Amino acid sequence: MSRFLLATVPVPAHTRNAMPFAARLVERGHEVLWFASRRFHDGIAAVGATPVPYAATRDFDGERLLEEFPQLAGLRGPRAIGRAYADVFVGEADHRVTDLAPVIAATPVDAILCDGLSYGVGLLGELLGVPVATFGDGPLPRAHGRSPAFGPGLLPMEGPVSRLRNHAVRTASRRWVFAEAQEGYDRLRAELGLPPDGRSVLEASVSPLLHLQACTPSFEYDAADVPPSVHWVGALRPDPPAHWVPPAWWTELQTATQPVVHVTQGSIRPDMSELVVPALRALAGEDVLVVVTTGGMPLERLEAVFGGPVPANTRVATFVPYDLLLPHVAVCVTNGGYTGVTTALHHGVPIVQAGSTEEKAETGARVRWSGVGVRIRSTRPTPRRVRAAVRRVLAQPSYRAAAARVGEEMRGHDAGREGAELLERLADRRRPTTDGLARRVTHE
Repeated sequence: MSRFLLATVPVPAHTRNAMPFAARLVERGHEVLWFASRRFHDGIAAVGATPVPYAATRDFDGERLLEEFPQLAGLRGPRAIGRAYADVFVGEADHRVTDLAPVIAATPVDAILCDGLSYGVGLLGELLGVPVATFGDGPLPRAHGRSPAFGPGLLPMEGPVSRLRNHAVRTASRRWVFAEAQEGYDRLRAELGLPPDGRSVLEASVSPLLHLQACTPSFEYDAADVPPSVHWVGALRPDPPAHWVPPAWWTELQTATQPVVHVTQGSIRPDMSELVVPALRALAGEDVLVVVTTGGMPLERLEAVFGGPVPANTRVATFVPYDLLLPHVAVCVTNGGYTGVTTALHHGVPIVQAGSTEEKAETGARVRWSGVGVRIRSTRPTPRRVRAAVRRVLAQPSYRAAAARVGEEMRGHDAGREGAELLERLADRRRPTTDGLARRVTHE
């Protein structure tokens, strides 16, 4: 038996996405400690892991981000990304080191797994000689090679113009968007007595020992230039909840004869006026059944934002397990949360993506590039644009065919099992895990 330490930032998706890894490790007889927001401690304990609370690390539990970091309010695009990296992710790195150093001293661990945004955890592992793996539940950030620079959601290009564009964008990104985060990362390395890394702060989110990427190559740019430590494990799908009660309209969904359109803004965009309300207005007169999941907002509050009762063809729930919902869905309308998109693709469901906050522009670019759906480059699209995009995806078989191809590849993986096996190998070998379960194919 080995002892593993998991560490995640207090963003709901980043914590929940690690559940399959923790559950499979526990089932295989390992001890799992998990450094996470108190909001998730009950769920962590339910899978058999031991919660470890934050102390110096700020715990905004996914809902109080702007209370803890008011400087982020009102920021959009590259400015928002750069500020979040500098203050929230890299900015909390020294606190994570402070919190976890005594934990590891008191309870030595064989290996560590953290999400790519938990900066500081990898530095502590490097300092103490504990192997650290990362998992990626967002698009792979690339700072070199033929793929576009991470951030603005650019599509791949061919030829010398592409190289010039990529170099210019990466230079601007390094000098302006991520400069402060890079400075903070380099400074902390020096304070810990670690040698210079040589990688950009974005590249440092991918462990050189083992990185579990929650995707497959057909939904990622040019798999040939990814680091050798990257293993594709498919969509991160949590185990079905034991006590979930279907809503009253569930039978209607199962027997629907018209196309089912799922609408979601994920778990960290609570303003339903961004996408959900425009989508409801767009689809009110269409011959479809609309299923909205709000991420926690009750129907009454959604109707207050909508300005009255939802349309007759709409059904609303705060939460529905995706593995139960998506087999019935014809198209998913989403702001582009990576886990939601990859899970939809696991089920072969094509996408309408609208959103450019957080990593959404990068996800949307991959939706367009892979041919699995339509990208709307707006966080607040008009109903007309949403309606046109949904009609287009429903009418053109190419989108479902592309989603089916990606889905077939993803269904060949079990992220929790494969991740647990690779983590066992890392704990045993304590060196880069670059062979075995990885399946590397280039997008055609």
